[in-house]
Amino acid sequence: MSATLPDARPAGREFRQRLWVSALLLAVLAGIFVAVCKQLLSVNGGAAILWFPDAIAIAFLYRHPPRDWPPLLCALVCANVAVDLAMGFEAGAAAIYGLAGLAEVLPAALLLRRFFPNETYFDSLGQWARFTLITAVLPPLASATIGSAIAALRTGIDYWTLFSAWYLADAVGILVLLPLALHCNAESLRALLDRVQLSRLLTVTGAVIAVIFLILEIALQSFVFVSLPLIWAATRLPIFQTLIVIFVAILSLALKYVGVDAHPNPSLSPIAGERTGLHLVLSIFAAVIPAYVMAVYTNIERHRNARIIAMESSFREAVEQSHIGMLLVSLDGVVRRVNRSFCTFLGYEESELIGRSVFDLTYAGDEAESRTFWREYVRGECDVPQMEKRYVRKDGAVVWGHLSCSLARGADGRALYSIAQVEDIDSRKRSEAKLLESRERLQVTLSSIADAVISTDVDQKVNFMNPVAEQMTGVTMEEARGLPLDRIFHSTMGVDGEPLDNPVSECLQLGAAVRGAEGAVLHSRDGRTYEIKNSAAPLKTERDKLLGAVMVFQDVSESRQLIRQLTYKASHDDLTGLLNRDAFKRELLKAIDSARCGDECHALAFVDLDRFKVINDSAGHLAGDALLKKIGSYLRALLRTSDCVARLGGDEFGVLFRNCNKMQAKLRCEQLIRQVVSLRFPWNERVYDVGASIGITEINCDNHRLGDLLSQADVACYSAKHASRGTVMIYEMEQSAAALRHREIIMASTIREALDGGRLTLYAQAVAETADTGVVSHCEILVRMVDHRGALIMPAAFIPAAERYGLMLQIDRWVVDEVLARRAAQICAAGIRFSLNLSADALGDAEFQTHLIRLLEETPVPLSRIGFEITETAIINQMESASHFVATLRKMGCEVALDDFGNGLSSFGYLKAFSIDYIKIDGSFVRQVESNFVDLIIVESIHQVAHRLGARTIAEYVEDASTAERLRRIGVDLMQGYYVGQPQPLAQLLDAAAPTVAQPAALTER
Repeated sequence: MSATLPDARPAGREFRQRLWVSALLLAVLAGIFVAVCKQLLSVNGGAAILWFPDAIAIAFLYRHPPRDWPPLLCALVCANVAVDLAMGFEAGAAAIYGLAGLAEVLPAALLLRRFFPNETYFDSLGQWARFTLITAVLPPLASATIGSAIAALRTGIDYWTLFSAWYLADAVGILVLLPLALHCNAESLRALLDRVQLSRLLTVTGAVIAVIFLILEIALQSFVFVSLPLIWAATRLPIFQTLIVIFVAILSLALKYVGVDAHPNPSLSPIAGERTGLHLVLSIFAAVIPAYVMAVYTNIERHRNARIIAMESSFREAVEQSHIGMLLVSLDGVVRRVNRSFCTFLGYEESELIGRSVFDLTYAGDEAESRTFWREYVRGECDVPQMEKRYVRKDGAVVWGHLSCSLARGADGRALYSIAQVEDIDSRKRSEAKLLESRERLQVTLSSIADAVISTDVDQKVNFMNPVAEQMTGVTMEEARGLPLDRIFHSTMGVDGEPLDNPVSECLQLGAAVRGAEGAVLHSRDGRTYEIKNSAAPLKTERDKLLGAVMVFQDVSESRQLIRQLTYKASHDDLTGLLNRDAFKRELLKAIDSARCGDECHALAFVDLDRFKVINDSAGHLAGDALLKKIGSYLRALLRTSDCVARLGGDEFGVLFRNCNKMQAKLRCEQLIRQVVSLRFPWNERVYDVGASIGITEINCDNHRLGDLLSQADVACYSAKHASRGTVMIYEMEQSAAALRHREIIMASTIREALDGGRLTLYAQAVAETADTGVVSHCEILVRMVDHRGALIMPAAFIPAAERYGLMLQIDRWVVDEVLARRAAQICAAGIRFSLNLSADALGDAEFQTHLIRLLEETPVPLSRIGFEITETAIINQMESASHFVATLRKMGCEVALDDFGNGLSSFGYLKAFSIDYIKIDGSFVRQVESNFVDLIIVESIHQVAHRLGARTIAEYVEDASTAERLRRIGVDLMQGYYVGQPQPLAQLLDAAAPTVAQPAALTER
């Protein structure tokens, strides 16, 4: 049963195997019980008086999550039907009665999982009553209602007669067998396999059965006495074994007293004249109910006693392991029990303490007080039963303990004994003793610390100064005693700032600690200054009476100087001393704010040094660093004080021209370049020169986004550097790479709208035989986009944007869905061959590949008419995925072509890794094959290699007759272009019933 009712629910393949094992075991058990109930527990071949299969099914479903129920339910129904058919039932009736049982099994299992998720059905009598209600009372109503109605219609027997028999058989079967099945797990089975327990179970079971049948023989089937041996078994055995005994007893009684005249075992023959059927079930069940209740109650009491024992054990363990000494003391002060901590506290063994008086352990000086405390405590006159007292250890040492007592009282309220707790406070008491010594040392400590300390009274008159304070103020303690604090402590905000109030004044007013102002500077009487950090705190008595204040201050001149240096380093470049990138961005944001909010105009320039790498590589990094320092100081000297220059990294500098438009900035940058070019840099007896390229963008109310400005200046500088070194380039919105990227962003948005709005359309272009252009091999499907005005947008306008912004996969998916699904019936009827392109994104996306293969498996179009085209770029980016996918497509019967062949540096190299059907020669070679000898040689080479590999060749972009004739002489197999035919809408082609289709095919381009 451990496999039947698994306690754990593992995941993965192992769990699926266990599920099917459980389903098979359920089918076997259900089949056995169906056979037993219908063959051995039926009255004169009629309905069974007890029905057990549903109880087994409920237990199986309860132990499995609902997602695993379908195979279990199928196993149950199949087992019922199979046994019924074997016993001669009609197939229809067997199926109907099998399904009717589900009306009982499913609600019972669901209610069990809802109300008893943690298997707490026998934790109390209330839980057991609820368990009985939701399993044996309510669910059988559904099964009995449905099954009786079906049986009444089929047999004509009175419905209520059938209902009562059906309901009682199901209810008793569930109540008897379901608890046993639910308790059947690995733990209970292991316990049952124990030799002692198994022998006891067999002995008790045999004795109970024997006594029951003896009683029934003597008492003439008076089932009242049957409960006595079962109750005795319930008190002797665990609940699982008790349920086994009850089940065996009920099954034995049912087998003995049900009319099974034809059964070959004479011992199972019914007793003549005895009751059978419904009355017999009621009698048997009534006989075992007391034992059933006793088993549940005994189980509850056993669990309760076990919990009480566990709690008492835990409490005793907690007392024993407590870090506080605990002891039980009689009312006359004699120790009865002690824990380990108290023994450790006094150094005694437990046996040495038990029986002794607590006053024998008390220090003699505290004994009288302790006896008085104890008398008042026992009489209940002590409001706070705790005190601090001294004890004498076994070694004679005196230790302090904090005693807390509480009286344990009986049910009548009379005091029985005292529970005392003794906490070791010896360390604290000794610390308190040392506190007085610490106060005496305080003066010495204050005199030796590095911070300056001045103490005043409530009138702010000085009563103490340590040597550090004397040194920093320039006033001795003898001179300062009794003087107001303001006479000796002078501070300002900064060296030349406004005077500051000393924090003692505010501290005395508020009665709380205060901190002095940041940036305070102390002026000594001898003229020296100190940057200080100071604070003041009040001095109070235990009753919160103000005595004065203490001011502490320290010299932080060095640390503040260090902070200033760190702040400078955080905003400046270590090498050149110019602003760094972060500081430059902050200055740029200030300029942006002024341009956004007003009419000001500024210019941002990126400066990139020319030939710096040559100097750095040839003369070394030290020379490069020296050059950068010189350039940095040179740039700073050439700019206005209102301008800002920063080193952005490497040999790149940023310049912010405030209140300067782009044309003015260009003139200044051209002058700056001339100055830089004229600069000579001597190093190791050689003289180097350097140049610069500058990109400029304007900061105004229309162009004020930080990211855009940095990108614009960078693009302009890049353009200047690659156009001609030593030039200045202004960023123009309509004439820059940034503008092109912006247009691509807009196009990407248009593509998304077209995909969402269904504004993509398909065209087809014929691919014809080179020998006879009237014979069309296949059609190449082309995709076009329609704008919101209805105009066509060609692929060259939107495909680059789709590739950059990751939209090619969506376009590919739309194309394959349109061709292989939505238009598949039309294409199949037209009988055309066609080809489709796959992008690099499609080759690298496993989900798309799965989707495409599923479409190919489901499309009505023969796969021999379908081809796919892959570009060299796609192969480079997705080599491994492309190789596997191409092989899969060809294995399915589709054809594959390599598009734009020849435009890569290693085109022939790909042919070693792929088996393909077509090689499509790149149009850049085909256009001039008639006039360019090199292109002719390349086309001939590609054609020869393709034929050696068993592939056919297709020449694209064939525009005139002379090119077509040259291709015929070379032997190219197929051609495509305006000479063969222009693209036409696919819908128009399908309406015209498609052109003549030749042999192979498969490619598509956008």
